[in-house]
Amino acid sequence: MLSRDTSSLLIASKPEFVPSPLRCLAMLLAIVVSLRIRGFASTLRTASTIVAKVSRPPSEGAAAERQLVERTMNNVVLAAALLPFKARCLEQSLAIFVFLRRRGVPVELRIGVQPYRFRAHAWVEYAGVPVNESADYLTGFVPLPSLPL
Repeated sequence: MLSRDTSSLLIASKPEFVPSPLRCLAMLLAIVVSLRIRGFASTLRTASTIVAKVSRPPSEGAAAERQLVERTMNNVVLAAALLPFKARCLEQSLAIFVFLRRRGVPVELRIGVQPYRFRAHAWVEYAGVPVNESADYLTGFVPLPSLPL
């Protein structure tokens, strides 16, 4: 039988905290349906409710947290590629944001606009750095104030 300290270390080191591509696929589908049926504001309220229920405290080390961010982002991108339709930046960013915030990672959902030849774009930032987009690409976008999530 494992001691309490040993078992908590084993649980903390398991990769089960990273959502599987299948779970990411289900989340993307739910977000797409919610955005199309309920709209943007209602979907954000739902996301806000979900992330308010943090399932575990933030990870103990910055390196482990960065690895969680990277693996979650990769699984969401993989799941988006498996969809029969295109999951846009908003859907992917919302999924990454919800998964990471539920794990206690302090990420921000950002939305920016390009005024001339209007375009909008969504991305997730961790420690002020874009996670699912290149910083060079985002130079053309003016970030809106952070969303109250």
